[in-house]
Amino acid sequence: MSSRKRSSESGAGTDNSVRPKKAKVNNNTVEAKTDSNGDRYWEISNMRRVTISSFRGKTQVNVREYYEKDGQQLPGKKGISMPVDQFAVIISILPGIEQALKENGETLPRPVYSAEGSQSDQGEQGQGHSDNQSPSKQNIEATSDEESEA
Repeated sequence: MSSRKRSSESGAGTDNSVRPKKAKVNNNTVEAKTDSNGDRYWEISNMRRVTISSFRGKTQVNVREYYEKDGQQLPGKKGISMPVDQFAVIISILPGIEQALKENGETLPRPVYSAEGSQSDQGEQGQGHSDNQSPSKQNIEATSDEESEA
């Protein structure tokens, strides 16, 4: 039975240079669409979506697989729905995830966010990374300052 992990001996006799693996990313700009319920979604693959929806008055971020039945795409069992605060935690740990992937030889394109909230793919330039976090940090600091002054 073969192991899923690579042993250190498997590379014996080969070139020792490590080539980063490119992540498979759709090069097209991912556009928001609206489903039959009026919820906004983004397709991340043929049958997988990220959807913003509301459940019992709470906004949810859903990452879910879909299946086709009678010409309609319907949500499947495989996926996760999370409240916005949990999604915010995922966003906050993305730099650590990206670093771990980099240590494993994977490379990811870096999105650069515009002021309107849309993004453009800038490849591996890494520009805009510190800018991505500064507006939200400034807003948090401003909110904190406003509350402390009141």
